[in-house]
Amino acid sequence: MDAMRATIRSRQDIEKGVLIVSAMRGGAVCHALNISKYRFLGIGLLSSILILFGFSNLFAQVELQYQNRGSWYEGIKPKPVSGYDIELISVLVDYQEMSDTFPAKVKLRFYTPQAADVFLTVRELDYRYFYWLDRVNLEMASWKAGTYNSFEWETGTVLRQLSDSFRLYDLGVVARLDRETPSATERILPAILFHSQLPNIINGYRFTLKTGGDARLFCKIFKEGDDEPIDTQVFRRKRGGRPFTITWDATQAAPGDYRLVITGFFLNTNEGIKAQTIRFYHQPTPPIR
Repeated sequence: MDAMRATIRSRQDIEKGVLIVSAMRGGAVCHALNISKYRFLGIGLLSSILILFGFSNLFAQVELQYQNRGSWYEGIKPKPVSGYDIELISVLVDYQEMSDTFPAKVKLRFYTPQAADVFLTVRELDYRYFYWLDRVNLEMASWKAGTYNSFEWETGTVLRQLSDSFRLYDLGVVARLDRETPSATERILPAILFHSQLPNIINGYRFTLKTGGDARLFCKIFKEGDDEPIDTQVFRRKRGGRPFTITWDATQAAPGDYRLVITGFFLNTNEGIKAQTIRFYHQPTPPIR
């Protein structure tokens, strides 16, 4: 009798949760009895969801990578190695348009005084996500001389995917004339960075740079053709590798060509810094809306 009860209990155990695996042609088929089949069904469903989530996340990461977007390249790319004493990050018109959320579209306007190829680079002022946009198709852009030119792009593909804390003016812009790569003497078109409302007047600029080491810097603004600076700023200590911004109030400046000249020395060696010259055109009248 005891042996019979034990046999019955074993059978009941099997019926409650033991997985019977039957080998069949084409693979193994699993039969789960009673509650167990729901348990295994739940595990399978959860596994499928996790797999799909993993593939979805992987696809999103691939989509964010720096790549051809049709008429420009945009995305996340490795931090470039800079061997320059001074690296130019951005030259912007001193204007910021308020926005509670990241706009659906970013717009640039820049005055082009003469016919030339324009090479745009949009990047973060301080690296957090390694966002980068460049290689704008020059045929698509068709820049015109003696007027404002424009470039704009949708933000849903990359920028709005980075972080809820990312803001429009975390971005910097360099619009180089006639050459794509940095140099000791740059010819730059200061850009208006906005999303809907243009400024009423252009009366200042923001130059963002960084040095290769802790440095003391002397920054002077000249009207082209003059030897006496119209503005001088001294920075006693700027940390190496950290972005800093030079602002210039151009309220009293006439339209025309100007240059910013930056000299100095590294604090740890007293070695002189290779001078950086940024030539630009000041156009106080903003573009027509």
